[in-house]
Amino acid sequence: MQENEPQNAAFYWSTTFVRSLFEEGVEHVVISPGSRSTALTLAFAAHSGFKKHVAIDERSAAFTALGIGKYTGHPAVLVCTSGTAAANYYPAVIEAAQSGIPMIILSADRPPHYRGLGASQTIDQLKLFGNYPVFFHEVGEPDAQERSLKRLKLSASQAVEKEGVVHLNFPFTKPFEPDPKYLRQIEFENEKQSRRPSPKYSRDDGSVEMGETFWSDLISAERPLIVVGPTNKTDRLDFITLLARTLDAPILAEPGSQVPTSRHTIQGFDGFLRNETNWDELNADLILRFGAQPVSKALNQFLDKSSEAMQISFMGPNRWVDGSLSSDKQITLKGPLTIPEVTGAADKEWIKKWRKMEKDFRVLREQQMHPSAPITDGYVFSKVMENIPKKAFTMLSNSFPVRDMSLFGEFDGKDIYVNRGAAGIDGITSTALGISLASEKPGVLFIGDIAFLHDTNALLMAKEVKHPLVIVLLNNGGGTIFRMLPVHQIKSKYTSYFETPQTAKVAALCRAHNIDHTLVSRPEQIIATFDRLIQRNGVHVMECMTGADESMEQRHTLWNFDHKKDA
Repeated sequence: MQENEPQNAAFYWSTTFVRSLFEEGVEHVVISPGSRSTALTLAFAAHSGFKKHVAIDERSAAFTALGIGKYTGHPAVLVCTSGTAAANYYPAVIEAAQSGIPMIILSADRPPHYRGLGASQTIDQLKLFGNYPVFFHEVGEPDAQERSLKRLKLSASQAVEKEGVVHLNFPFTKPFEPDPKYLRQIEFENEKQSRRPSPKYSRDDGSVEMGETFWSDLISAERPLIVVGPTNKTDRLDFITLLARTLDAPILAEPGSQVPTSRHTIQGFDGFLRNETNWDELNADLILRFGAQPVSKALNQFLDKSSEAMQISFMGPNRWVDGSLSSDKQITLKGPLTIPEVTGAADKEWIKKWRKMEKDFRVLREQQMHPSAPITDGYVFSKVMENIPKKAFTMLSNSFPVRDMSLFGEFDGKDIYVNRGAAGIDGITSTALGISLASEKPGVLFIGDIAFLHDTNALLMAKEVKHPLVIVLLNNGGGTIFRMLPVHQIKSKYTSYFETPQTAKVAALCRAHNIDHTLVSRPEQIIATFDRLIQRNGVHVMECMTGADESMEQRHTLWNFDHKKDA
């Protein structure tokens, strides 16, 4: 049975591409079922060299791929059929593009002669995602000519080497299904390729060396400060700790920054920087910024008001990061920063002031972390974070969880992930599932009730998770993040249109998906329940019923910390 026979054309074309992806080192593929994508799906299914995940909801599939790329630093492949299927990838495409996470989209399509005629399941898929992908290519219909196959293989190389979101559109004409004997032949041939391919020549952009003027500015600073927002695998910021040691500078590293523990990292800043009366003691004259725009409102306000300090933003290629418009200079890092043998001139009391502020804030926080009924969000964070195993990862939902980690949790040096590219609440659980599938280690997801309900289709993939994944669901009765905003004062409209408390029964949802569910309503249940679940393989939902009013009161107490009065 020959590959150029009409019945096998689409499958052979797809197999050629899939083999090329394998040679490029791609490992994960997330497939959503569909007819037009049959040839692509079967080509992956016939190759044992890929870890294959099936998700019936394309939005969930895309965020799962995002999680895989977030953990590995390498793109996962998405496969979907024609029509609106690919459109469901859009939220994850935006998040991936804005947070620098690689992703390869393979969208099946109707052939060009169907377009513009009102044909079923036919939409305009050309450059569907606008400017977010770094590369788009209309692959063309299957063609056995040598030149066409060579171009097809090259597109696989381009998809990997572009290092961002890539969209390849595959138009197919029926038949999609190969002859069964030819399918078995391809499976047999693929086994010979089912090994890690020989590594290609690797490209190393090398380290970045700055001139004498740059280092003169840095080492002359008496009050240097390093701020690190969320980062990804490609940021190559391993030099941060050495830089802090050289300058004797405190490091304000947010959750998701991946900065290792050191004597320079400062915790609790999202609390003590809220009160501007504490700023006088922490007046920096040099601020070095790395990673994404900080999440912390307090930290962003501090940066915005630090007008006397020289602020330098270090950014990755094609990623401008200065949402507060507060940096004076911007430097693109295409590799790690080379740090020469220099010594900073920092005031000996400078870092001591930060440590004293951190210590006094912790005292106040510990005083607030007492058992109560109802439980507070902060109490859950403090107790669970104390008991997360060292080898486990943590995923934080947007809205309050990512902020509460900074306020209540001890996260220094922990393996933490966040979706802060576009900072939406969509796809959070799916992202955590992707990280779990890629890391193959225990994980914890902190998520609110609204974000959890927003992504319940992620639970359809829970059966694929083979290691413990504990979803700590903070059910505080709606989107309480809006209580931080002035709209909270408009009582007649606030609850219905903003906080939007829901009546869905999480326990029933979990039963419907065959997922373990445990309800926690008393403080003494938290540690015992978590310790039990984190030892058990699979997805577990630990639903913590917390008080919205009590949680906000606790946050305001910490936000109002006054070092001069409370110390």
